[in-house]
Amino acid sequence: MQLDFEQRLISAIQPIRGFFLAQCVEFAMTSGLLDRLSRSSPAATGELAEELGLHPERLTGLLRYLEGEGIVTDSEGMPAITAKGREFLAFRPWYELLIGGYGATLRELPEVMADRGRFASRDGTMVGLGSCGMSRHDAVPLVKRMIACLPEPPGALVDLGCGDGTFLLDLCEGGSPGVGVDPTPGSIDNARRAAAERGMAEQVAFVNATAEDYMAKAEPARAGAPCFVTAFSLQEILEQRGRDATVEVVRTALAHAPGAHLAIVEVDHRPLDPAVTRHGLGNAYYNPYYFLHQITEQRLETRAFWEQLVEEAGGDVIACMTTAPEVDSTGLELGFLVRAR
Repeated sequence: MQLDFEQRLISAIQPIRGFFLAQCVEFAMTSGLLDRLSRSSPAATGELAEELGLHPERLTGLLRYLEGEGIVTDSEGMPAITAKGREFLAFRPWYELLIGGYGATLRELPEVMADRGRFASRDGTMVGLGSCGMSRHDAVPLVKRMIACLPEPPGALVDLGCGDGTFLLDLCEGGSPGVGVDPTPGSIDNARRAAAERGMAEQVAFVNATAEDYMAKAEPARAGAPCFVTAFSLQEILEQRGRDATVEVVRTALAHAPGAHLAIVEVDHRPLDPAVTRHGLGNAYYNPYYFLHQITEQRLETRAFWEQLVEEAGGDVIACMTTAPEVDSTGLELGFLVRAR
């Protein structure tokens, strides 16, 4: 037996540890466990199980596991969340997207890797939930900066691919009317509920439809030029309907009314760029993100590709921006503000 066998084994199975940990942390979030442990009123495991609708013995097992990972303390007494656990909660949307949304995706690798015509499935509602939550840190501020470059405030904001609606609701907080469009019924249900909870149900409406179908039927605004928003949704149209359909969505938005603009947010496709692979966030987030988009019904492209597509659609890019470096210094998330040529 080699003397370093155990150390090599420990190193080699760290991905397995990460796999189990990510799954259990995501469940602890979606079940409400970590939120409950964050409250100031402690409760014994039996009380927690009753509150959360979980079996007490199995909850004890989960709490023991989380204690072993330094996420909770006193798993068999009065469990409490640690500072490490609170840090996980602070970045909940990344777990909602990658684990809740794509948790089952990799199980389908044997089928999809052999056939380019097949795509792995995903939970669209959780993808929308996680994506919108993440966007509050990066894409929403990016789009707000683009909107600030408009010659006048838009008559309305139209979010094509709105997810759970929080992205659009955040953009409309200043009083702008809005319309959110998404093909996933669960996302639209979540969006309408969020609008009602924030007192914005009369201000922001939500439509269950694809971006292409909505744009084909949308009537010109009666007052003010709208600003359309596509955040990570053109990549879906591109894979599912093709380049021509994507060009048509952009062209239709720009021709919708005089002065209409389109704010596009996409991710620059640079999977082998050393500046990405050696970057902490590039390695931890964008590397799996790139691969997931290779096997699901989405298609990432380069900055040059999107600029050429905009030109083909009769548009001009009047501003190109990226995220604030303190949030994401990779420069991979791109915002294009477009108007008709």
